[in-house]
Amino acid sequence: MKRCLVLILLLATVLPLRGQDYDAALDRFASITNECQRLKARIEEGENLQEGTLDRVVAELRLLQKELQGGTKTMSSAQKERYRLILKCYREGKMVPASALHADSIQAGISAGQPSALPHPAPRPEGHRPGPGSHGFVMATASWPLEGGLAAGFLRPAGKWGGAFLRASGNVCYPSHSLTATSDGASGAGFIWTNGNSRSSRFVAMVDAAWFLLPAPVGLYTGGGYGFSRTYWQTTDGSWARITDKSVSGPAVDLGILYVRRHLVLSAGATTIAFRSISGTVGIGYQF
Repeated sequence: MKRCLVLILLLATVLPLRGQDYDAALDRFASITNECQRLKARIEEGENLQEGTLDRVVAELRLLQKELQGGTKTMSSAQKERYRLILKCYREGKMVPASALHADSIQAGISAGQPSALPHPAPRPEGHRPGPGSHGFVMATASWPLEGGLAAGFLRPAGKWGGAFLRASGNVCYPSHSLTATSDGASGAGFIWTNGNSRSSRFVAMVDAAWFLLPAPVGLYTGGGYGFSRTYWQTTDGSWARITDKSVSGPAVDLGILYVRRHLVLSAGATTIAFRSISGTVGIGYQF
């Protein structure tokens, strides 16, 4: 009889503590989930965190999730529902709503001294800088030989797939010409004699895709399109001739790097037309 009374007293003291333990673990699970989302947002904004910071938080989060999953059979109905809601937020990359946070842990955050106890970014006014997700941008470009252009599209500087954009550039102020010739002077009307003056015109229209495979906020871009590059020489009588073996048109290929920091977008790359003509390109743009 005495043994039964002792057993009943032990159960009466252990069971409430077990429920409180789950509440505390769920508090921490929710806090670390929110901390993980904050860190991801800071990385997507281009902030350089201390190496291994996010990995430590994710590792702690997964360990705690595994421990909680093993105890779902002994949780109360309210605790199970709360666990499912926090887990859903974690998997969908969302912040845990206040309704799923324990009253004592809403302001507490993650306990001091733990690896995941990290400083939160100071609040900034809405619209101060782009947040996570895709954002449109426009960019002015310049190439050598001298030409100008524009690019526009969207970027998402997080994950492997980083966006797409259209780019067009060129210098189409070519002279009026009535002759075509080769660089040795041969033309359909005989040979031409030149005075040393030359001009060139160039145009490319590209569709590019970006991948942020390098450490944020640096990415790669590549794409294809169409372009032409034409060379003109002036003859001794003042007329112009297009030099066919120094002119090219056909498929064009882009390859370069992107740097995205808040509203700033920078690019540097190269473009080739039919692998016979190549030019360097730089750009500066605004992400909104």
